[in-house]
Amino acid sequence: MTEVVPQPPTLRSRRREEVLGAIRAAAGVELEERGAAALSLRAVARRVGLAPSALYRYFPGRDDLLTDLVVAAFDAQADAVEAAAGRHRDPLAAVRAALLEYRAWAVANPARFGLLYGAPVPGYAAPPTTIRPGARVGDLVVGLVEQLHAQHRLDAESLRRRASRLDGGTASELAALARRRGYTLPVEAIALGVDGFVRVHGVTVMEVFGQLRPLTSRPAPYVAQTVDAVLAELVGPAADPGEGR
Repeated sequence: MTEVVPQPPTLRSRRREEVLGAIRAAAGVELEERGAAALSLRAVARRVGLAPSALYRYFPGRDDLLTDLVVAAFDAQADAVEAAAGRHRDPLAAVRAALLEYRAWAVANPARFGLLYGAPVPGYAAPPTTIRPGARVGDLVVGLVEQLHAQHRLDAESLRRRASRLDGGTASELAALARRRGYTLPVEAIALGVDGFVRVHGVTVMEVFGQLRPLTSRPAPYVAQTVDAVLAELVGPAADPGEGR
């Protein structure tokens, strides 16, 4: 079989990637300074030094640019979370690292986090192409919980208690989620994992949007305690939070 030698990028393709990079960078600045709702192709074009008509060759409309930014933000956060989890062989330590990095990335990138989880942008509906990148962090966390379940480390009392409180409608929705995403956990274990992620996401949203300030001036330790409480719910209240470090 003849080996196919990849061809180097052409001058035209390199130029296109350079312009795309400049557009994305300019859009990121606009996002930070003006917010997602005020993002406009004309403003981005001015920053890049392009005519609006030239910018339309790369992004036909504002929604196309927003989608590009959404996908890039989801992937950037997921990359950071996966890297943090990947530094630990033990799944409990990996869950802790993943949840802490989820918060750390959000605090370091408030504009991009706000694009993903802030107020909806009027007139914009995220297309299906955002689903895969948007599900990466959740899939990672559930995958780590699956490892804990396979090692018989999930707390039996927590699972029993969660199953007793799980209404039929929520159980059906979680079962449907498991089928769509390929999760292999029992529904009550999925619920425990989802509960923990929702708690960490909620406190992260409060911190990024300034709603945690009236409660604490030290958000990092507070979030760490929240994460440790999530771990204790997963593997039992007697677990040493240091296990997850």
